[in-house]
Amino acid sequence: MEDSWNMSELMLSDVLVSNVYNQFFHQNQNLFKDKIVLDVGCRSGLLSILAVEAGAVKVFAIGNMRSAKCIAKVLGNGERAEIFEPLNGCITQIILPCGLRKVDIIVSEWMGHALFADSLFCQVLYARDKWLIKNGFIFPSVANLYIQGISLNRELLVDKNVLIMEDYVNRQSLITEKCLLKSIDLTSIKDDIEFQKADFKMKALRNGTMSACLLYFDICATNGKGQLQKLFSIGPEAPKTYMMQTILFLKEDALVVAEQQILFGRLSMILGYFAPRGVEFSLGIWLAK
Repeated sequence: MEDSWNMSELMLSDVLVSNVYNQFFHQNQNLFKDKIVLDVGCRSGLLSILAVEAGAVKVFAIGNMRSAKCIAKVLGNGERAEIFEPLNGCITQIILPCGLRKVDIIVSEWMGHALFADSLFCQVLYARDKWLIKNGFIFPSVANLYIQGISLNRELLVDKNVLIMEDYVNRQSLITEKCLLKSIDLTSIKDDIEFQKADFKMKALRNGTMSACLLYFDICATNGKGQLQKLFSIGPEAPKTYMMQTILFLKEDALVVAEQQILFGRLSMILGYFAPRGVEFSLGIWLAK
């Protein structure tokens, strides 16, 4: 489950998200104090470091061993260094050291493009079912995936045949209202993770042509008071983060829409259990009669 070092560097360079994570751990140290923590993916290593600083008694990391080596250097040779321990190997073959069978907390920078592509979603659910104690804590745990119609000039694209791309869309390109596709809580989700399907409807904001749909999400976590707290968003209204929005272009000609007109659609995503990078999208859009 070795993860991309390029993505790790992007995460570490994102001041906005790093500050949000740092603030959450600082304000909710009671959640982590004297707890055993498992970092699934260890992408940037930031969550492992913050868990150590928040008072965890032990932090295990699975995934990016290059990040794990950097964490060890950051923690130095003192008592904090002994708290952190990387576990090398495939997640399905790993055995927790010292006879441990459970952990109190799972942390993971699990989100991918359009939430599921290039994600660690499946690995977090596997770790949850295998190692997390009953009523254990996952950070971050809740994600809301949205879809919104946009108007983009495909003539400006270098590759006119592209159907999926990553970018950041400005508010001027929005042509429909947003629609919540799916709300996911990693502590309780039991859906078929190999196939995600959602029907939706959107209302046009103005007259124009819709050439694509925009996928984006916001990320939340339950704080020490039991309240669901929004951490950050990658929507058009939010500041840019290391995560890009996902644009799905319509195969056919752009749809001509009128203000207040209703559009119906269905989005399907197929992902392999341990091959989450290979997500296939299927999008259908039609106008209300």
